[in-house]
Amino acid sequence: MKTTIWASLALISGCASIDTPQIEDAVTLYRNSPYSSFLRVHWATFDAVDGIDYNRGNCEMAARVLNANLAASSEAKSRQASPDLGFWCEDGVFDQTGNAPLSFEAEFPSATTSSMRFTD
Repeated sequence: MKTTIWASLALISGCASIDTPQIEDAVTLYRNSPYSSFLRVHWATFDAVDGIDYNRGNCEMAARVLNANLAASSEAKSRQASPDLGFWCEDGVFDQTGNAPLSFEAEFPSATTSSMRFTD
């Protein structure tokens, strides 16, 4: 009975490690706040098993589109877009420490500056 339990646990733990994202491959999407440009708000974590380049490409594409949406939203409301607000990506999991970038890249549609790989 003990052998069966240990064999089952070994099998389950082996299956759990297959295609499990690695923390070092994670990229986090942040946003600051209109209340504080120094606030780091966790928006998303990209941690697919395809690796850091794939995760960074997806995160940066999302940040560009979201920044373009912020600009379009301000324009639609006849407001000046705040250059201090935006989305950005950093390698690794969420971290409350650090600074927001001085500028935010925006692009819509976002297909020109990233080498995305969706198929092998």
